[in-house]
Amino acid sequence: MGTGDRVRAILAKALMVDPDRIRNDALLVDDLGVSSLDRFELLMDLETEFGIEIREEQLVDAKTVGDVVRCIDAQIDGLAAPQAV
Repeated sequence: MGTGDRVRAILAKALMVDPDRIRNDALLVDDLGVSSLDRFELLMDLETEFGIEIREEQLVDAKTVGDVVRCIDAQIDGLAAPQAV
């Protein structure tokens, strides 16, 4: 299961919405009704699911499901990149 599928599954469960409503272009607030509290809970769920740490400010600008997926992918890619000494 890819990042997008995993993110959509987390969103569907946390928001108790039909998974068919969760498309990459779905707006978190306007289409899915994500509140400030939901964002915090989603942040924790995403961190647990992907085994990463996400700073809250990284998701502040996320407007769509696709933005969240790209944020997660960037975080994962950053962990996999060789570290400069």
